[in-house]
Amino acid sequence: MGEISYQDLNAYLTQIGTPSDRPPAPVHLIHGEDLLVRTAFEEILRRLLPEASGSLNYEPMDGAAASAGDVIASINTYSLMGGVKVVALKDARLFHAKDTVAKLLDSARSARIDGDLPRAAKHFLAALAQMNLSLGDLHASNRSAQLPDGYDAGEDDGWIDAILDHCTSAGLSVPSAGDGAGILERAIENGFPKGHHLVITTDLIDRRRSLYKIISERGVVIDCTVPKGDRRADKEAQEATLADHMKSILEAAGKTISREAFLSLCEMTGFDLGTFGNNLQILIDYAGQRRAITVEDVGAALTRTKKDPLYELTNAVTDRNWDRSLFFLDALLAGEIHGLQALAAVTNQIRKLLVAKDFTESPAGAVWHPAATYPPFQKSVMPAVVAFDRELIERMGAWEATLASVPAEGKKKKKPARATTDLQLARNPNNPFPVYQTLKKADRFSRTELLSALEALAEADVRLKSSALNPRLILERVVRQICSPTAGGGALRPKTRPAAK
Repeated sequence: MGEISYQDLNAYLTQIGTPSDRPPAPVHLIHGEDLLVRTAFEEILRRLLPEASGSLNYEPMDGAAASAGDVIASINTYSLMGGVKVVALKDARLFHAKDTVAKLLDSARSARIDGDLPRAAKHFLAALAQMNLSLGDLHASNRSAQLPDGYDAGEDDGWIDAILDHCTSAGLSVPSAGDGAGILERAIENGFPKGHHLVITTDLIDRRRSLYKIISERGVVIDCTVPKGDRRADKEAQEATLADHMKSILEAAGKTISREAFLSLCEMTGFDLGTFGNNLQILIDYAGQRRAITVEDVGAALTRTKKDPLYELTNAVTDRNWDRSLFFLDALLAGEIHGLQALAAVTNQIRKLLVAKDFTESPAGAVWHPAATYPPFQKSVMPAVVAFDRELIERMGAWEATLASVPAEGKKKKKPARATTDLQLARNPNNPFPVYQTLKKADRFSRTELLSALEALAEADVRLKSSALNPRLILERVVRQICSPTAGGGALRPKTRPAAK
């Protein structure tokens, strides 16, 4: 008993279920990537209860609605048919905690980008439950104060508003934050009736919780997680998962695929196991009697469905890479991203680079060097960045206190609120790598270029809101201006309108 990876699931299943082998665990916990979790769940259910469909010995329960008491009552109740009984608690929220809020919001954002609003709403509502917020709280103008560090008004408002609209139209509400973990923990310690099994599926877990420790001691935990980052190791893990998924589908169909075609398919879909599998089935049908699927088949039979998040565009722009900027701009505008959302995201990044430039040109930024590697940055530069942010917050607090001390005529003096800003370089000091990247990007621009870029973005904002010009042309123009190398920033300056005669 303990934790195994998804790749080890088949080996585990071959060891259980026969009299000569070890008996199945009384409880299984499956967590991670949605499609892998569902696949693992079906395999375990098939091994525990081969005729689960329509059986009175199988009871699925919704983790968003069922209480821990309901689960325990069911697992301890004997079936009329006798024999093996399986209770499944699907999409459980037993492991969601305050420090999983950011992960839940990231999952909601990713699902919204993928166009899966029901899944996005599920993660989003779970995050609100942990923060004790209602849907109405997120409509407020102080949304940034409600959400954890990392919220970005330029990039996040769009997907949050879309999820809120979906929740309202679908009549969804924030579930209770009570988790009942202690009740379930005691039930597992006391044991279930012989032949009764509990299978729990969830997206996130917290290994520090005693419930997780009890399940890993008395049962089996199946880890179906796949890293979602952009680091090389993360990309390799994603590619390996897609390759494993592809292998099972191709073997069943008697097909093969070239390495070039596989990479092209990955680029078409991104890391989306559902879309990847559907597109692979399309290629199988397209190949017909041919055994081998080629890169030409991918180009002929599929269209690009990969959703490029806004950060891909902002990264390309701040890298001053015109070709990639144009590619991601076209991909975003072809989807559901409005031109103003793309413009706001780029504007926000330029503002951050300007703050980074303030730091590097300040006395505190003397410790920074463009050629600095990451380890020295963590040791010497990051503390200076944190101190720089603290000074900024203190200065803003002093300004707000001064303003609060002079009430408007006829109004009472207000108590100054805690100063907040989305322009801190290190909103999460425990994650210094994004700060390192921001400082390196800021070195690609002069201060004059950054100020001129903000002017050009402001003009583009006016044109998007007031002119009949094609938004794509407006955005392409301003992005080209930012990406173009300039001498003193002159090329970035918006053209002066002729004076009225």
